[in-house]
Amino acid sequence: MIKQILYFFKLHNTITLLLAIAWTIGIFIGCSLPGKDLPSISLFDHFDKVVHFTFFAIFFILWYISFNPKPYIPYYLLLLTAFYGFGIEWYQLNCVVGRSFDILDGIADTIGGLTGWILIKYLDL
Repeated sequence: MIKQILYFFKLHNTITLLLAIAWTIGIFIGCSLPGKDLPSISLFDHFDKVVHFTFFAIFFILWYISFNPKPYIPYYLLLLTAFYGFGIEWYQLNCVVGRSFDILDGIADTIGGLTGWILIKYLDL
């Protein structure tokens, strides 16, 4: 099922590019909310790391498919994923009330991107 969905996005590159842009903006908006405005969903300790991981795995996959990958693209995208994740953490520390820099969030973002890459390779897209 996942492979069919990703294949659809691969065939419809413009839709995927628009989704990648929207997803990137959505991550930024979500991370720009003051801490008090965030819902307190805590199914287990460090649940927010799972959210970061998932959001950035999707981030990587959408951008990967959008670029109609060349052999070097995943490396640049993984760097971009890490830079974006840690950049947002810096932004939260310096610009968002009630938020702070959390290195574990940045690591979860990066590992999410790496997992997105592994998933893409595993599904042979």
